[in-house]
Amino acid sequence: MKPNLMIISTNRSDFSHLKLTVEKLKSSKKINTFFVAAGSHFDKEKGFSFEEIKEEGIKVDFKIKTTINWRSESKLFNSLISFQKKLRTLIKLTKTDYIMVLGDRIELLPVINLSLIMDKRIIHISGGEETKGAIDDNIRKMLSLNSYIHFVSGEIFKKNLSDFLKTDKRIFNVGDPILEYIDTVQLEPFEDLLKDLKIELEKDKYLLFTFHPETKSDIDIKEQFNGIEKFLLKVDMPVLCTSPNPDKGEEYIYKRLKHIVSLKKNVFFVPHLGFRRYISLIKNGFAVMGNSSSLLIETPYLKTPSILVGKRQDGRPLADSVFKTGYSSEEIEKVFEKIKVLKMEGYFEKSVKNLYYERKETSDLILKHLEDEIAF
Repeated sequence: MKPNLMIISTNRSDFSHLKLTVEKLKSSKKINTFFVAAGSHFDKEKGFSFEEIKEEGIKVDFKIKTTINWRSESKLFNSLISFQKKLRTLIKLTKTDYIMVLGDRIELLPVINLSLIMDKRIIHISGGEETKGAIDDNIRKMLSLNSYIHFVSGEIFKKNLSDFLKTDKRIFNVGDPILEYIDTVQLEPFEDLLKDLKIELEKDKYLLFTFHPETKSDIDIKEQFNGIEKFLLKVDMPVLCTSPNPDKGEEYIYKRLKHIVSLKKNVFFVPHLGFRRYISLIKNGFAVMGNSSSLLIETPYLKTPSILVGKRQDGRPLADSVFKTGYSSEEIEKVFEKIKVLKMEGYFEKSVKNLYYERKETSDLILKHLEDEIAF
């Protein structure tokens, strides 16, 4: 009998990582695969990224429209409980044997709970990484402890995970799925996407900005963002901003970005760009600024410099094109000016060193390992 595999995507970032793997697994004759769109895909304030899933031609077998609400402790608790109840019903309906998830978002806590209660096995992608400035780090470790199969993005992460679990059993280095997707997807032409967005930008003369709250920090979100706001208001370059993740403090960042846009004509805000646009904008930009994981994975791969602000990503290895800075406008400006000089010297035209996230045929490798491990 073929095993039933449920793949869950809960947000805009994990979908682009999962897309090729979903397509490969749905084509398997040895595994029954269901794809579930959930969580912030249905959040209109974040750009309603469910539309991107439809545009990419991925069949969504089931939807869980509960979005995780960080506005208060009670709202967060209630939204997680609601998500868990709906997921439990879906697992029973589909007779799921295995649940595949990627990353470390809080929406995955119900997956951990139900896997233990209902005796289901988790297949986890992107373990062995570390983000000391976010509670995502705790969730990732919980997923690793409770997963049956682990797919990691590079040898360094395989070693980290093996050391953490005290075993290397069923830990497979398949490379980072987003790098395979970058090389296979047809990007939206730069000029076309500017017309669609109705903004004016020049290649190599704008910043792309995304900043998420640090959910494990002694520094208040207002203090985290104050220096960033000052820099965005005075920088002599257009800035295109996207919305933060749904984390505690995101509403403050959202409001401040709206305020900055109202004061400065060359600062733009687009809640959700979609992967093809986002990658095209990274590729053609002066630099990417903020604290998204894309500054450490996609951006170095495309040879674009990163201005990594704060401590959210502390613990991750950094490529040579990633420049870390504190929160103050002076620290950020110092890094910004350094990148200007390095650009003039042609530093980023060379091969970027220390790319810890490996490029492999990830979706093929995941399919092969799963057919070997769970299909009989």
